[in-house]
Amino acid sequence: MFIRFVVGGDTEDHRQLTGIVTEARMLRDDDLLSAAEEAHLNAIFAWLNANLPCPPFSSAGWSRDAVAWFKDSSTESIRQFRKLAALLNQHDRPVRMLKSQRPGKILYEDDFQVVVEEWKTL
Repeated sequence: MFIRFVVGGDTEDHRQLTGIVTEARMLRDDDLLSAAEEAHLNAIFAWLNANLPCPPFSSAGWSRDAVAWFKDSSTESIRQFRKLAALLNQHDRPVRMLKSQRPGKILYEDDFQVVVEEWKTL
């Protein structure tokens, strides 16, 4: 099973929704977080940067539609993303957790995640 967190409502096409890291960065960059929230976000980002490999989005030549999905065994990374989801929900950004056995054509894989070109339906 694979898991992805996105910002948007249940009726919206999952392929058109923003990932929660991008949405959290936008909140921070638009100065919409309190100092405590920004410190919390920075701690989550620091953990992710130290513990989660960064897929080569900029150098792999993938389409703009390529997105990352967690393997369900990546429990600590998923826990960190749930913290991001809670922060976004506090700022009225609805977060959906998507699950799929086959989220798309796999372009990249590591121990924690895959990057895929998503299928039209999950």
